[in-house]
Amino acid sequence: MRSFAHIKSIYDYRNLIISLTKKEIKIKYKSAVLGWLWSLLNPLLLMVVFSFVFTFIMKIQIANYPVFLLSALLPWFFLSFSLTAAVTSIVDNASLIKKAYFPYEVIPLSIVAANLFNFLISQLLLFVFLIYYRIFPNGAWLYLPLIILLQSVFVAGICLAAAALHTLYRDVKYIVELIMLVWFYATPIFYPLSFVPENIRVFFYLNPLSLFINAYRDILLYAKVPSFFILGCMLAISFGFGLLGIALFNKNKKFFADFT
Repeated sequence: MRSFAHIKSIYDYRNLIISLTKKEIKIKYKSAVLGWLWSLLNPLLLMVVFSFVFTFIMKIQIANYPVFLLSALLPWFFLSFSLTAAVTSIVDNASLIKKAYFPYEVIPLSIVAANLFNFLISQLLLFVFLIYYRIFPNGAWLYLPLIILLQSVFVAGICLAAAALHTLYRDVKYIVELIMLVWFYATPIFYPLSFVPENIRVFFYLNPLSLFINAYRDILLYAKVPSFFILGCMLAISFGFGLLGIALFNKNKKFFADFT
């Protein structure tokens, strides 16, 4: 009950989260002539390059491989960009923390929200590529907002935990960088899970991101709705990590002013 009451207190500061999210987006492109349009051009260029490389140069024997890859790579970027920025967010905003009181959770959450904005733009562009490859909208696509919501809660929980731990232990940033490197190759992004030998496939099932990536691919590429079991697992993982991140952050935030 305490965690849910704390969530409500964070929600009361939703306008501050929105303001910090807008600031995060503006700062990222403030010195660029095209400004926030780069959030549109970056994923577009990425998609064009991957489509060219894997269509005309590296002809991998997987149907519609460019969109097969992008449907997994974009959710990975959402996690990766959010976590690598959020892990140092409390330390980077030490002056703000010492000047005013507010739920400090809004700082890493605004970073997640900014990257979610970029992710949603990327998804819209991916739809164009799906139609180009003659993969048209279907009923399964209606489940996509649910998967995005669950991944967002999952990412937010990890970011809150990492930000809290790094504030107390400055080695966490480097541990996160190492984990992200291993996590990338341990996630079926460039390859389908069926390519993994059966005797070690169980370890890939324990990777929570694998569930999300397979769900994105099933929905977007194969018009397949995730089973209730898979949806239940994603729901448990998302809110489990979300509540854990909030609890860990809330437990340690009283020390932040001393460590920043």
